[in-house]
Amino acid sequence: MILSVVYGALMLGSWRLSVDQWYLPAGIRLAALLFLPMRFWPYLLAGDAAAFLTIRAPKADQYGELWAYLSPFLLGPAAAIVPAIFRRQLGVISNRESWFPVIALATAVWTAVANMSINFALSGPSSSGTVENFLRFSAGQYLGMVIFVPAVMVWLRRKDDMFSPRQFSTHLAIAVTLTAVAYFAANYTGGEPALRQLLLLLMIVPAVVLTFMHGWRGAALGIAVASVAFGLPTTAFDSAGAHDGVAFVVQIALAITTVALYVFGAAISAHFDRARKLGVAESHALKIAHSSFVSRERHLRESVIALAQLQSGRDEDRRNMARWLEEMGHTAAAADLQRAGKQEARLFDEHASALYPLRIERQGLFDVLQSVAFSSVWAGGSDVRFVFRGAARSLSVDLQLAAYRCACNAVALLAQGAPIRQIVRARVWAGGGHRGIVVSVEAIAGQSIPPNQTATLAALELEGRINANGGAVKRRHANGISFLLVEPTGSTSDRQRAAAGVTAHQSPLAVR
Repeated sequence: MILSVVYGALMLGSWRLSVDQWYLPAGIRLAALLFLPMRFWPYLLAGDAAAFLTIRAPKADQYGELWAYLSPFLLGPAAAIVPAIFRRQLGVISNRESWFPVIALATAVWTAVANMSINFALSGPSSSGTVENFLRFSAGQYLGMVIFVPAVMVWLRRKDDMFSPRQFSTHLAIAVTLTAVAYFAANYTGGEPALRQLLLLLMIVPAVVLTFMHGWRGAALGIAVASVAFGLPTTAFDSAGAHDGVAFVVQIALAITTVALYVFGAAISAHFDRARKLGVAESHALKIAHSSFVSRERHLRESVIALAQLQSGRDEDRRNMARWLEEMGHTAAAADLQRAGKQEARLFDEHASALYPLRIERQGLFDVLQSVAFSSVWAGGSDVRFVFRGAARSLSVDLQLAAYRCACNAVALLAQGAPIRQIVRARVWAGGGHRGIVVSVEAIAGQSIPPNQTATLAALELEGRINANGGAVKRRHANGISFLLVEPTGSTSDRQRAAAGVTAHQSPLAVR
């Protein structure tokens, strides 16, 4: 009962503000039929019938009791046929914004045909200009629909990820202000009809701008504002059948523009949404890749620590064996055993450092880059020189590890060209809430090698690691690779850095 009474009151009140060329009840009816659950339709149709029975019953003496008392019960169900078909075919209409012009046009035309047919069959009001009246009724129904239906659609989807209510409200307020200026200029300056039409057409411009800025939402509310501005002057008519020919021409232009703007706005929104989803997917993939790299580093660290413990046990056993040999008088054998142990320990340190540089957590990235392991394992034993600027230990351990791995890949890639020397330059920077490191690797007199599977995989790993850490890579030529890695200033690693101690290896090639 409450729904029927409220709906009937809205229909009756909007009818009193309407004329044939600007018919507001059609918009309220279509919005209710499209967005309310269909189980409420009987109560909507009851309120619809009550409202028009209130309007038409006093005209029984003029048009006959059959039209006055029967037509209100026929018009609502007839107008509901087209919305019912679209709801059955499309499902949830609020997610089908690109279909609104089709739904509104089909419903407006069908309702005009149904209304005129009912009037003809029940001896209701008739006019001489049938085609003109049909066009006027259809346009009026459509312009009433573009006021209410898109606005409800925008409200129902106000929590979409793409929607920015504050920015949209600001732009809408500006559009309303500009439309109001054009409205008063068109209706209160007393100009020629041609000038008035031009000023009325200018009220469409804010809707066009909103469409470009906010897609279908901008088109929806921009066109609704323009439709209200076009229809308000006609509400001053106090006689049935009154018609504003100047405004009607512009209203027809608005109806045509509405279709174009809404379709165009829906296309813009679809592209925006696709771009946003791709951006979110890419961001999610990069986060997964970064987590994967960090997890792999943790696993390598644990493996190196376990291997170091095993190696420590082997070293202890070797020392015990060497002492026993010395005690038994086998001094030469003990010396050979100790010499072999030192060589094995050195090889282990080099390969373990290549697997995971534990020293990076204590001495930092620059010290690890200058290690023998870096030059022998990754640079193929070629001459490597370094130029460092900044404090690498100010970066998180994870970023230093990423920079180390990228430098290893870059040096290994360029080492395939058999250069006589490689120069590694690195600079640590901070600013703007971020910090990072820029590294460039240059090979001197390196040869250009044809693409191979090893180089391709190394290049892909280098690019993937850099992208996962929010950086960028550039290969300027065959013998030069530069990359950038970035992190927020407040980021830390889960591995706490110990206090910096004495650097174990001070390379004379380091340029301070």
